[in-house]
Amino acid sequence: WFWSNQYDLKLQTAGLSTGHDRAVLRGDPATRSFSVVYLKQGRVIAIDCVNATKDYVQGRMIVTAGLLATPGQLADTRIPLKELLAP
Repeated sequence: WFWSNQYDLKLQTAGLSTGHDRAVLRGDPATRSFSVVYLKQGRVIAIDCVNATKDYVQGRMIVTAGLLATPGQLADTRIPLKELLAP
Protein backbone atom coordinates (compact mmCIF):
# COMPACT_ATOMS: atom_id res chain seq x y z
CA TRP A 1 0.00 0.00 0.00
CA PHE A 2 0.98 3.60 -0.56
CA TRP A 3 -0.50 7.03 0.03
CA SER A 4 0.43 10.60 -0.80
CA ASN A 5 -1.16 14.00 -0.36
CA GLN A 6 -0.78 16.21 -3.43
CA TYR A 7 -2.22 19.60 -2.51
CA ASP A 8 -5.99 18.97 -2.31
CA LEU A 9 -5.74 15.43 -3.69
CA LYS A 10 -5.20 12.31 -1.61
CA LEU A 11 -3.78 9.39 -3.61
CA GLN A 12 -3.99 5.94 -2.01
CA THR A 13 -2.85 2.70 -3.62
CA ALA A 14 -3.18 -0.95 -2.62
CA GLY A 15 -1.55 -3.80 -4.52
CA LEU A 16 0.67 -3.66 -7.59
CA SER A 17 -0.87 -2.98 -10.99
CA THR A 18 2.13 -4.36 -12.88
CA GLY A 19 0.96 -6.95 -15.39
CA HIS A 20 -2.71 -5.98 -15.31
CA ASP A 21 -4.77 -6.74 -18.39
CA ARG A 22 -7.77 -4.53 -17.59
CA ALA A 23 -8.31 -1.22 -15.78
CA VAL A 24 -11.78 -0.24 -14.59
CA LEU A 25 -12.69 3.35 -13.78
CA ARG A 26 -14.94 3.73 -10.74
CA GLY A 27 -16.39 7.22 -10.44
CA ASP A 28 -15.80 10.38 -12.43
CA PRO A 29 -12.37 12.06 -12.53
CA ALA A 30 -14.10 15.40 -13.18
CA THR A 31 -15.43 15.26 -9.59
CA ARG A 32 -11.87 14.78 -8.30
CA SER A 33 -13.01 11.64 -6.44
CA PHE A 34 -12.55 8.33 -8.28
CA SER A 35 -10.75 5.00 -8.30
CA VAL A 36 -9.09 2.77 -10.87
CA VAL A 37 -9.31 -0.97 -10.22
CA TYR A 38 -6.75 -3.19 -11.95
CA LEU A 39 -7.57 -6.75 -12.98
CA LYS A 40 -5.47 -9.65 -14.17
CA GLN A 41 -7.45 -12.52 -15.66
CA GLY A 42 -10.58 -11.19 -13.94
CA ARG A 43 -9.03 -10.94 -10.46
CA VAL A 44 -8.48 -7.67 -8.64
CA ILE A 45 -4.74 -7.11 -8.17
CA ALA A 46 -4.59 -3.40 -7.31
CA ILE A 47 -6.58 -0.22 -6.78
CA ASP A 48 -5.62 3.45 -7.07
CA CYS A 49 -7.92 5.90 -5.29
CA VAL A 50 -8.02 9.68 -5.58
CA ASN A 51 -10.03 11.35 -2.80
CA ALA A 52 -11.96 8.07 -2.42
CA THR A 53 -11.03 6.84 1.04
CA LYS A 54 -13.98 4.44 1.33
CA ASP A 55 -12.94 2.73 -1.91
CA TYR A 56 -9.38 2.49 -0.61
CA VAL A 57 -10.35 0.88 2.70
CA GLN A 58 -12.67 -1.59 1.01
CA GLY A 59 -10.31 -1.95 -1.95
CA ARG A 60 -7.53 -3.24 0.28
CA MET A 61 -9.86 -6.08 1.28
CA ILE A 62 -10.70 -7.03 -2.31
CA VAL A 63 -7.05 -6.86 -3.39
CA THR A 64 -6.01 -9.10 -0.50
CA ALA A 65 -8.80 -11.55 -1.34
CA GLY A 66 -7.92 -11.57 -5.06
CA LEU A 67 -11.59 -10.93 -5.76
CA LEU A 68 -12.95 -12.26 -9.02
CA ALA A 69 -15.40 -9.62 -10.31
CA THR A 70 -16.78 -8.22 -13.54
CA PRO A 71 -15.81 -4.76 -14.75
CA GLY A 72 -19.49 -3.76 -14.51
CA GLN A 73 -19.66 -4.66 -10.83
CA LEU A 74 -16.47 -2.76 -10.06
CA ALA A 75 -17.48 0.34 -12.03
CA ASP A 76 -20.89 0.65 -10.33
CA THR A 77 -20.39 3.20 -7.54
CA ARG A 78 -23.79 2.28 -6.08
CA ILE A 79 -22.28 -1.04 -5.00
CA PRO A 80 -19.80 -0.78 -2.08
CA LEU A 81 -16.70 -2.81 -2.91
CA LYS A 82 -17.01 -4.81 0.32
CA GLU A 83 -20.39 -6.15 -0.86
CA LEU A 84 -18.61 -7.92 -3.71
CA LEU A 85 -16.88 -10.12 -1.13
CA ALA A 86 -20.18 -11.56 0.14
CA PRO A 87 -20.59 -15.24 -0.76
